[in-house]
Amino acid sequence: MKPSKLYIKIFISFLLILIVAELLIFGLFGIIVGRHIRSEFDRYASAQVMLVKEIVEGKVRAAPGVELSQNESLKGFIRDWGELLGAEVWLQDSGGEVLAKSFREGMPKELDQLKAGRGRDLGHFKLYHGRRGSRGVYAIVPMAFEGGKSAELHVFFARTESSHPEGGFALGLGMIGVVIALLVIPVSRFISKPINELRRSARRIAEGDLSHRARVKRKDEIGHLGSAFNHMADRLEKMIRGGRELTAHISHELRTPLARIRIAEEMLREKLEKGNHKDLDRHLDDIREDIEELDDLIGRILMLSKLDLKERSLSLEDFNPVDLMNGLLSRLKPSMDQKGLHLTTDISFEPPFSADPEALQTAFSNILDNAVKYSPPGGRLDVEMKSGEKALEFSVTNTADRIPEKDLDLIFEPFQRLGKRGEKGSGLGLAIVKKIVEAHGGTIQARNRERGFAIEMKLPRNPMEDHPPPLKG
Repeated sequence: MKPSKLYIKIFISFLLILIVAELLIFGLFGIIVGRHIRSEFDRYASAQVMLVKEIVEGKVRAAPGVELSQNESLKGFIRDWGELLGAEVWLQDSGGEVLAKSFREGMPKELDQLKAGRGRDLGHFKLYHGRRGSRGVYAIVPMAFEGGKSAELHVFFARTESSHPEGGFALGLGMIGVVIALLVIPVSRFISKPINELRRSARRIAEGDLSHRARVKRKDEIGHLGSAFNHMADRLEKMIRGGRELTAHISHELRTPLARIRIAEEMLREKLEKGNHKDLDRHLDDIREDIEELDDLIGRILMLSKLDLKERSLSLEDFNPVDLMNGLLSRLKPSMDQKGLHLTTDISFEPPFSADPEALQTAFSNILDNAVKYSPPGGRLDVEMKSGEKALEFSVTNTADRIPEKDLDLIFEPFQRLGKRGEKGSGLGLAIVKKIVEAHGGTIQARNRERGFAIEMKLPRNPMEDHPPPLKG
């Protein structure tokens, strides 16, 4: 199976991190451990050099009249000591002549490279460490004897592969890196598998399977992503199905006035063909009313669509909602008088208050229009507006029939009309009201009260404080 791009990116990223980490570990090892090993070696070498120096000087003192090149005891000691240390040891005078040595071959080839490097003066001798291609450790021990004689004891340790701990440590790090890199393969698949599942689920939903949900059963960030994806799919399915239902409702609502217009047009055409001009004005008035109903319905549908799509922006202003309410009640007074409704008001709200005046006027007007429309003749209408904790509290109660508790939330759904049959209306008024209230960060609910049916609303005094307007245009 071809690996995914995410898997490859995770794998390469981890390898880069692993390589950097191993380089840092190797460097730290070289600095700390290498320095410690060098310090311990210097201490050990100093002790050995001092011991050998004493022995050599003792061998020379034991044979004062013998030349250094003829001192067999000294030669034997240098030979034995070289074999014991596994090093090449020789003694040479101040003129550079070799007086005694522990090996038969010529001088080590690495000496020139070692001397070209930086040596360290440890007091009793000089020490050179091999670097950058030069291999080994080289020590020069100056000696002074009685009678003004002087010489230098030279010791060379040829460093072998086993004397390079850095190489073995680097090899070990490399092997560990390979093992960890192999372990990254299942880890990367563990991470990429649920993301691939989300990709497949998104493709199925895009192809029309709205009921499909991603199966990501994890409690980490990827699990949260899967839950958010399924929540989005739920909302998307609800929106699409709601849009289909809304389209069906719109089609039904538009057909009714269109059918009446068609009938009126046929009747007008029939009367004109017969030369009968009686009741023409009445049919024309019916057509005009149906056209106005269609225009109002289309306007409400457009407003609801804009609110759903969040295309309508709120224009917040500071104003007194009491003035707005009094103006609406004055406009509705003729309709209330015609039905003989008894109006009581309890308005005690005091500013400050910030909202979109035009949107709030639409919301208040729809609520009051519904209350007047569904109140029986001679009924009662109670309007309350008061100050709550950081909110405006508004309610309208009318003496309408009670609505079953299970249907109270349905009145805020588009095209839901739960009043008396035959009442004109689009069923969009309260749906628009709910959208406007929620856009302001408020709440709205319907209740059955003892004295009738009530719509209750709460709006924050300043929507920008705790509830920024979600509608942006």
